[in-house]
Amino acid sequence: MTGTINTVRMRAAQETDVPAINDIYNEAVADQVATCDLSNVPVDERRDWLARQRHPYGVWVAVDSAGVEGWVGLFPYDSKPCFHRTATFATYVRRSARGKGVGRQLRAWMIDRAREHGFHTIVNRVWATNDASIALAKRFGFVEVGRMRELVDVDGTYVDCVFFQLVLEAGEDDDDWGVG
Repeated sequence: MTGTINTVRMRAAQETDVPAINDIYNEAVADQVATCDLSNVPVDERRDWLARQRHPYGVWVAVDSAGVEGWVGLFPYDSKPCFHRTATFATYVRRSARGKGVGRQLRAWMIDRAREHGFHTIVNRVWATNDASIALAKRFGFVEVGRMRELVDVDGTYVDCVFFQLVLEAGEDDDDWGVG
């Protein structure tokens, strides 16, 4: 890790955060190591995307005195009913805040929200070339459960995708699912 640890405050994303969320995401698009979007996402699409996020899922931002430094989203893994306690997620950090602990704080926050909301497991896929994301997954106890060779096509270069899973303790709040 380089630089100093950046302590941020976590909170639910708001509509006013959309420009910053979108800028951070589009930095990742330009970097071509973390997202399968190969061109920038327009801010209006991001605004609609945020409006569609509903409990028990959500989007949270990491904020410091400079503003939004990163965000994490917890999303449905699949729309089929049998996957209702499985979620996937995405974490993105502003370039200038990378390597300063923001991603780690976002990941910890997201795992806590997943537990609180009663998820049994969370999964994600990471480009095999994204060393920082792979290290972060392992740091939090995610286990590599698979690899698909040459799944991602970036300008004619093929990259493997690594699949990770973290099995969580059963959540306390079964009311999130209408159970109990």
